[in-house]
Amino acid sequence: MRVAELARLTGTTVRTVRYYHKLGLLPVPEERGGWRDYSLSHVARLSRIRWLVQAGIPLRAIGRILDSSADRTARPDAGSTSDATVIEDLSGALEAVSAHLEEVTRQRDMLVTLLERAHEGLTVSPMPPRMVAFFDRLEAAAPDERTRAAVRRERDLTDAACYSGRMPPEAECLFPEPDDGEDADALVAYGRDTVALSDAQVEERAADNIARFERVLGPQRCRELAQDFDVTVLHPLFQLIASADPGYARVAVAMERQLAEAVVRWRDRSP
Repeated sequence: MRVAELARLTGTTVRTVRYYHKLGLLPVPEERGGWRDYSLSHVARLSRIRWLVQAGIPLRAIGRILDSSADRTARPDAGSTSDATVIEDLSGALEAVSAHLEEVTRQRDMLVTLLERAHEGLTVSPMPPRMVAFFDRLEAAAPDERTRAAVRRERDLTDAACYSGRMPPEAECLFPEPDDGEDADALVAYGRDTVALSDAQVEERAADNIARFERVLGPQRCRELAQDFDVTVLHPLFQLIASADPGYARVAVAMERQLAEAVVRWRDRSP
């Protein structure tokens, strides 16, 4: 048969057949009457190649697997070296497919979450929905462009921290549900200029933030979250904030220290 017929019988293309010739996976047949004459053996080998490709085995390993099978058929008493190579190739392919499956599953879960947010009218973001809703709400309620810009800046920082894995999962609890009083206090804080703050005012600003966290969470929730919280995860987060927003760098340093102290205080608080 000619190459087009071979390709049709095996569900592939002429271009793929020629590529396999180039790799040495498929023997090149003798010519007959000016064209390559493929036989049933070519159909069988190409079918095996395509079958292994569909299983996720790399082309570089397929030749070894097929040749090992041919050796075993021709020489039943062949050594175990080729078997070990086949097992290694198949194990490697299985690991690669498993890793790919995990990645695809992660992508599917992300898409489900993003679709849910889109249905709810939320901004598509790496942030948890509660954080997204908080920033959406405050940006819409900001009384002036300066405050709005500050909300957007912190939103971008939070987005980057979530994307890079530096935002502790527990942080979602620190973003309050809709509350006129808490939202108003947060907007006042966003409207303040952090660059011109004195050292004492920086400490006061950080303390105000900690106090707001305690109000939002309540004593019992603070104690529960603090029990297993690793304060060392705070440094990468506030390091990102300080480097990305120099105007907030001093507050970030104070926040990291005071929040770590607060976690210890919450942990030691009696029920």
